[in-house]
Amino acid sequence: MDAADIERKVRSGERLTREDGIDLYGCDDLAWLGGLAHEVRSRHSGDVAYFAAHLPQDVTDLDQAVALAPRWAADGVTELRLVTGTDAEAEARALAGAVRALREALPEGVALTAYALPYGGADAPVDPAALVERVLRLRELQDEVGGFHVAVPLLQDGPRGATGAEVLKAFAVARLLLDNVPHLAADWALHTEQTAQLALQHGADELTGRVVDDESAAGQDADALTREDLLVAIRDAGFRPVERDAHYSAVRSHEGPDPQRRETPQPMRV
Repeated sequence: MDAADIERKVRSGERLTREDGIDLYGCDDLAWLGGLAHEVRSRHSGDVAYFAAHLPQDVTDLDQAVALAPRWAADGVTELRLVTGTDAEAEARALAGAVRALREALPEGVALTAYALPYGGADAPVDPAALVERVLRLRELQDEVGGFHVAVPLLQDGPRGATGAEVLKAFAVARLLLDNVPHLAADWALHTEQTAQLALQHGADELTGRVVDDESAAGQDADALTREDLLVAIRDAGFRPVERDAHYSAVRSHEGPDPQRRETPQPMRV
């Protein structure tokens, strides 16, 4: 891998290739990789780490979603997340057309803005080529149809899962390859709260998951965090929490981390 050439491309805005992505995932220097991804996320979001009080509605069948969208809107859903399978991804042109059709059919106030990137979960280590292909499919789809604000790497269930280093590499590589998707979110329920915090140092600029308002509600849902615990987690990672709506407009900005604890966000080692 030519690290200097990749750094030049990233800093000049030149698009990375499939081969660059595979080389990046194979890199043994996680501090360098995380630092480069952190540089890109900071270019997009500065010292902010976003969160949303709402959860997106997952969409796996775009035709069915057209019929369900009015009911979702009535239930208060504002954001949809596309979760595609390998068959749908293989038909890139058909997927682009289906995305356009769904967007045209959505009720006012409901937006298809998020895209899931499944990875891991098999018996073997994460396959760099498969991960990169999924990221590049999203990049191509975004080039064609636009409108996706955030990508969400989703660790899949499976006998092996993924190591901490594999998870952080997945986030860093996604951030570096996705030059046309502005945000990258880490789900704390899938990756654990600590790993999601580390993902903020490796390209992610959002924590996502179920947010509740009190400890008793959190105690009934092991995957939930209270709003206050979430704010603390973001600050402890060195960032300033900002609650957002479905279009990444700020709903509420919160105070950042105590400057005596950490002056600026820095990539963390694992």
